[in-house]
Amino acid sequence: MKFSFVALACLAGMMLVGCAVHPSPQQTLVDDRRLVYEQTYKAYDKAEKEYLNLLFNIERMPEEEELWIMKRDKMLELMQLKELMLNARAELDEAMRQWEMHMNDVQADVKSSKIKTYSPNFTGDAGRRTSPGQLLESDLK
Repeated sequence: MKFSFVALACLAGMMLVGCAVHPSPQQTLVDDRRLVYEQTYKAYDKAEKEYLNLLFNIERMPEEEELWIMKRDKMLELMQLKELMLNARAELDEAMRQWEMHMNDVQADVKSSKIKTYSPNFTGDAGRRTSPGQLLESDLK
């Protein structure tokens, strides 16, 4: 009985944390684009290492025609992966720019909601009072 209560409490806590930390669509887009960029970078890096290995083998055995064909194919693959990687990076940069704009908008909204309105009935420091009997920090000193 005690174990199931602890497990249930942990599950409820995880659900609460999951609901409280809900990323914005812009942040989700940035995360997705970052993963795509990382995967294309890894694929490009792997293909580049294979290409260098082919060059080394061609240097050792220049008479092998199959190595030259593989070199040409690997070079085409490298060019395609490079293009994909650059496009993925451009999409990531654009997604980050949109996310930054969204964050600036959120910060502006938070800033504007924290601005306290002053009562036009009072002048000077007393303008911060919301009612005639309200004490300010300066009154308490």
